[in-house]
Amino acid sequence: MDKENKKRKPNWTEEEKCLLLDEYGKRKAILKSKLNPNVTATKKYKQWEEITDTINARNLGVKRTVQEIIKKYENISVMAKKELSVHKRESNKTGGGPPPPELSDSTKMVQDIIGADSPVLAGITGGLESEAEPEEQHNTELSQQSQTQLQHRQSASTPNQAAAKKTLATREEVLELQKEVLQLQKNKLQLEIEKIKKEKENQDLYNFILNNKLLQLQSEGKVTITSVDE
Repeated sequence: MDKENKKRKPNWTEEEKCLLLDEYGKRKAILKSKLNPNVTATKKYKQWEEITDTINARNLGVKRTVQEIIKKYENISVMAKKELSVHKRESNKTGGGPPPPELSDSTKMVQDIIGADSPVLAGITGGLESEAEPEEQHNTELSQQSQTQLQHRQSASTPNQAAAKKTLATREEVLELQKEVLQLQKNKLQLEIEKIKKEKENQDLYNFILNNKLLQLQSEGKVTITSVDE
């Protein structure tokens, strides 16, 4: 147990995170690209090796592996998306109050890498699409209120009229509930799509790391791949 504690590496500093993101940003054209004849798994892995070498050159006495660097980028990216979502939601609140906390430097860099208008950010709860919903609901409520006031001015209330108004109000409530359910289903679908994309990215990343490791072992003579004729 003591040996494990001694081998534990120090936590990442904000400066290290920014360095990682800066180096990733320089290579994002390759790292974010899908695998194809021009962008192979080996080529992507080479980019991560270069990022790792750059970070280790700055950290005297602390050497991090390629796998650590990749995992850290994924963690920073996830946390940054959450921070951006909260910041956007707080920024769009009405009624005054203190401004939202300033974004961290690493989160700002992730935003630059992803792009402020990226669908990845727009699909998060509190993102661009869900922000328009309160305004539409407010306009609908104003329209319904004006319609109700006009009905009251045009005729006196009778038992039949009251029943008709109650039925109309019930239908409107049902319609509003249906709209809310549809919006929730839409948000859920967006989250599921984002989850599937993330899982696919992780699988692609795992495949090219595994493939590169196999190539490395083969080049070192530790593994021999032979074909069997049927």
